[in-house]
Amino acid sequence: MADRLTQLQTCLDQLVEQFNATVNYINTSSEPSLLDEDPTSVSNIAASAPLPANQTQQGSTLGSNRQTVSPSTQAEAESNFENTINELSTDIILKSRQISMLIDSLPGIGVSPESQLKIIDDLSKELQSVEQEQVKKIQEKDKLLKWCESLIVEVATGISETRH
Repeated sequence: MADRLTQLQTCLDQLVEQFNATVNYINTSSEPSLLDEDPTSVSNIAASAPLPANQTQQGSTLGSNRQTVSPSTQAEAESNFENTINELSTDIILKSRQISMLIDSLPGIGVSPESQLKIIDDLSKELQSVEQEQVKKIQEKDKLLKWCESLIVEVATGISETRH
C-alpha cells in the first residue's frame, strides 16, 4: 500500500480532475448567464460575443440552431442537469473529506516542534545503537564463516588423505 503522502497526492490529483470535469460539464451543459446585473454592460456584451473564428459559422447557423423546446423536455433537462451537478458536488465533498482525513493522519500533526525534535533525536540514538549491533553481528558472521571454511578444509583434507 502506498504511503500517506502518496495517497494524499493521488487524492489531490483526483480532486483537481473532479473540479475540471465539473467546470467542463457546467460550461458545456448549462445555459449562459449574465456576468452582472446590467445586460448591456461591457462584460456581458463581451462574454456573449462570438469568437473571431466562429463568427462566420455562427452567422449562418444561428437561425437553424433555434428550436422550440417543449416545457416538459426543458424541465427534464434542467432536472437532469441539477441531479448531475448534485452528484458531482457530492463527489467533490467526499474527496475533500478524504483529503482532510489523510492530512489529519499524517505524523506530526498536532505535535510541537520541540517534541518532534526530541523524537528525531531519540530515533537517531536508536539508529546508532542498531548500527553498532549490526556491525557486531557482521563481525560474528565473519568469524563463523571462517570457522566453517576451516571445517570444510579439514574435512576435505581428511577425505583426500584417506583416498591416497
